[in-house]
Amino acid sequence: MRLLTLSLFAVAVGLSAAEDLSEPAVNADANPATKKGTKSLALQMMAEEEKWEFRPAPVRVDPFYDREKVISVDRAIANRPTEIVPGVLPGPVQAGDQRSELLAMATIESARIEALIAGRKYEEAVRTCESAIKRLERFADDAQIAKSIARIKVYLDQASEALIRAEAQASFDKLGLVIQGIMWAEAGSRLAIVMDEPRAVGVNDRARDCVIINIDTDRVDFRYHYKGRRFEFPRYVGEVGSASK
Repeated sequence: MRLLTLSLFAVAVGLSAAEDLSEPAVNADANPATKKGTKSLALQMMAEEEKWEFRPAPVRVDPFYDREKVISVDRAIANRPTEIVPGVLPGPVQAGDQRSELLAMATIESARIEALIAGRKYEEAVRTCESAIKRLERFADDAQIAKSIARIKVYLDQASEALIRAEAQASFDKLGLVIQGIMWAEAGSRLAIVMDEPRAVGVNDRARDCVIINIDTDRVDFRYHYKGRRFEFPRYVGEVGSASK
């Protein structure tokens, strides 16, 4: 019994000593220095928070953009002065996207020119090409419009070439060359009998401002000069040109 009493007394003394050795609790509200440090730390954290900037992923479409900047850009585009292109009616679509209007016009004109060339309306095709090129050349700095201009210029060259060849053909037909027959022998060159010519003619001979460049079994090929250019036209035996009918 005495031993148990001594044990309990030792435990009580140990607990009392432990309480005396522990540090006293600090009251933050009662300490002004601690309160000031806590407030400055909070302000520092708020300043770091304000520096944060939202950055969406590169592919992500996100609504967090600068709306003021978007609105100002939209107003600048809407109030931009628009050049009036002859032949193109002005309108709200053109004012907002004149480039698309010009490209659409070039596509329509190209299809029209192709139809005119296919229908042998070369003079109208040339006029249409020249008009379209004139309307587009002021905007040739744009790559797509420059391609449209180059394509229309190819059509212009084709139409111009076909037009001058048609004129040369008409001028050649007015000569009234008619091949009445072909003379040939086993030894020697062929000769052509041309109506109204005093004698039979051979290759490199002249017949009414033309030079014969080939004589076949049923055809004679002529070289004809028109407006400083050389053209070659065939004439078959018995064929009558439009001017000789």
